[in-house]
Amino acid sequence: MSMIGRIIDFWNRYSRIVTAIAIVLIALLAFWLRFQQYLNVVNIGIAAVYPEAKLDELDTFYNYWVVSYLDKNGLFSWPTLTSSNPVTCIFWYPSCRNLFTTDLQGHILTIYALYELFKPFGVSLYDLMALIPPVLGALGTIFIALLVNEITKSKIASIISSLTYALFFVSREAAGFTVKYSFGIFTAPLVIWLHVRALKTCKLRDFVLAGIALAYAASVWTGIGLSAIPVYISMVLLPLFKTSASVKELQNYLLGFFAEATIPFVAMYLMPTYHGGRFVLALAYYIALAFFAFSFVLHKLLGGRRATKIYTAVIVALIISAMTLVVLFDTVPGFYEEFSRVFPLAGKIMLGLGIRPPGVAATVAEYQALYELGSLPQEMILALLLLIFIIAPIAIYNALRFKDLTLVAVAVWIALTWYATYNLSYFVDYMKIAVATSIGLSLGVLLTYSTPRIARIGRITKVRYSFMQIVAALIAIAIATASIPIAYTQSNYYKSAYTMIARAEGFPAPTTVWLDTLRFIRNNTSRNSLIISWWDYGYWISVIGNRSTVADGATINSTRIHVLAEFLTSPYNKAIQLLRQFHVCDKSEVYILIFSPIDVYINKTAKSVYVGLNAPSDLSFGDMAKFISAIIYLGTGTNPMNIGTTTITSYAAPWSSIGGYDMLDSNKWIVVKRISVGGNTYTTGIGLNWNSSTVLNATMTRLYAWAVIQYLSKIYPSYNIKIVPWILGYEILQSTLGIAIDPAVMENIFDSSGLYATFKEVNQTMYSLAYAGVSQKQPIYSNPEVYRVVFIALLKLNENVYKSLCS
Repeated sequence: MSMIGRIIDFWNRYSRIVTAIAIVLIALLAFWLRFQQYLNVVNIGIAAVYPEAKLDELDTFYNYWVVSYLDKNGLFSWPTLTSSNPVTCIFWYPSCRNLFTTDLQGHILTIYALYELFKPFGVSLYDLMALIPPVLGALGTIFIALLVNEITKSKIASIISSLTYALFFVSREAAGFTVKYSFGIFTAPLVIWLHVRALKTCKLRDFVLAGIALAYAASVWTGIGLSAIPVYISMVLLPLFKTSASVKELQNYLLGFFAEATIPFVAMYLMPTYHGGRFVLALAYYIALAFFAFSFVLHKLLGGRRATKIYTAVIVALIISAMTLVVLFDTVPGFYEEFSRVFPLAGKIMLGLGIRPPGVAATVAEYQALYELGSLPQEMILALLLLIFIIAPIAIYNALRFKDLTLVAVAVWIALTWYATYNLSYFVDYMKIAVATSIGLSLGVLLTYSTPRIARIGRITKVRYSFMQIVAALIAIAIATASIPIAYTQSNYYKSAYTMIARAEGFPAPTTVWLDTLRFIRNNTSRNSLIISWWDYGYWISVIGNRSTVADGATINSTRIHVLAEFLTSPYNKAIQLLRQFHVCDKSEVYILIFSPIDVYINKTAKSVYVGLNAPSDLSFGDMAKFISAIIYLGTGTNPMNIGTTTITSYAAPWSSIGGYDMLDSNKWIVVKRISVGGNTYTTGIGLNWNSSTVLNATMTRLYAWAVIQYLSKIYPSYNIKIVPWILGYEILQSTLGIAIDPAVMENIFDSSGLYATFKEVNQTMYSLAYAGVSQKQPIYSNPEVYRVVFIALLKLNENVYKSLCS
């Protein structure tokens, strides 16, 4: 027997065992990579002092608080967590939060059940929640393999798709990132796999299992609408593929679909989170089922051929109507708002379709369109190519030749997931499930087609390939060799990952500045304090700081967020009256917390310290960046980028070898730097206009600038401290754009243009600096005179102002 023959014979005998072992090893690899973030935080010693640093992101801490409460008070205490329960006033004070009705229950119950299981073995809730996302990632690799194998029957394709996903960097599966989305990602391939299996077997048992999986998926993540796409598609399109089916077979499918639709519908109906705009996600099951039932009735009354013609016309009309509606939403002003009054639609559904309703969602970073953030990720380009040139053609071929719906349904899911991610960067992590699946499906159909003919004559084995089979095999090899390196490159991100709170959202090195600040709040402020901050950090303050906040990451009250933004953008001496809306007089102490990185440049010759509160977008994070990108818009109704600017000054690009000049333009909120070279003009910097009374008087900017100068004046007592728009900026360095210390700082252009503020311009007496959280210095360009720190200002409303306000 030839070597190829022996390999084929071995694979035919032991492929199941080999595949199972490979998938288990890949799942362990996925877990290990995603576990690195936990090890990183532990190994540098932060977790020993601050165990909360093991948890990532923001919503995770809300989940921690709820599970801790249930562990202490019992599972049946959960329905008591309403806005009338004083303990919930730590969130969204003064209205407080109805925790039971404003969040899903599935992920909380899962974490709670696991904690009760492992707590007797000494496992802390912090450690358990840190481990859950890597476990979910490992399960995701297994379910992807099962899905690919179910459709293609190719075990090699299953292994490669699973390995690709294991190597992908999926932020929501990094250790500690225990949020609803983390559960939603791992349930996607499970839901689709069970549905495809039920579609193939037409057994009620399999439809029930698929329905249970859908119900669980809906209980952990409201993005279930994406994962359920193959279900909707199958119910609507199956009649076109079963034109010659018997009434009995169609009846079995109708019964199965009814079970698969009813189980998640009932579960979603019982969850208050799906009432209102999200109810369409639950109703969609019965809408899709109604189409199948309509076809069944037509088939029974008119026969297969006539029923198919009528049903096809209905489906075409449905598709045209849906596309027309989306176009109207996007092009006719006010149409979406009027439509949603009658038929409420959830915001993410519209954002995924490319329709951008105004309001809070428009300002959230992860809700921005992916195509606006730069070039598309490599894996998305790969998925699009596979979809267009392999998956879609094969799906169409299978549909026409074999009346096979499975690949069509999954192809539509991949296509819509790609489109939703293109319009909404939030879905980038979810898209990686679709990418790995598309890789597996492409490999599976190619490998199935390229399987050689094997002939045995006695002890001689002959393996025969046709030319097209060789081409298919080579394409499969090319896809595999392109996919693995793309995924492997991403896997390196895990090695240097730290939780958000351990890197202060975006600092280049681990720091305890946020953890120190929150410990100070917990230990040194009155338990009856109110901490006012931008909503992003509300969960940290409420859970770790154990103090009430006015808004947090749930964004359940857009009106409150608008009022908060109005307070932060209004003149500080007038905004004080808005504090009444936050019922501050019922609190014993009131604080404002403002957080941002600051860049510091020390000019020893001139005895000056320049402080930049903004930076290029790829180095920018914190409140000063959000003040420009979100808070001004939500507080005033006007995007500062849409306000006309006036040129303050222009000057030759000082370090360019190709000519060009820089321009500084401004309006009442911002300064914009533009570089003109070679007939083209580029916007390279945006910062706050410190020569504007609007910025100087706005509550957030004035208080933060004052706090920064207060702190730095103690470090540099004999220096003149100036707040400027930025320190770092893009500049023409010889012949290319690069980040450098901006010439507007180095050449005193900010000074000569009046674009700076000193203590005199930002001095105020309404608040005092209760605490300054400062990270370690991060040198810039190895220049000790230029560095970056994270600075968190905790400002207390002075007692005399408080008494005057509340008297």
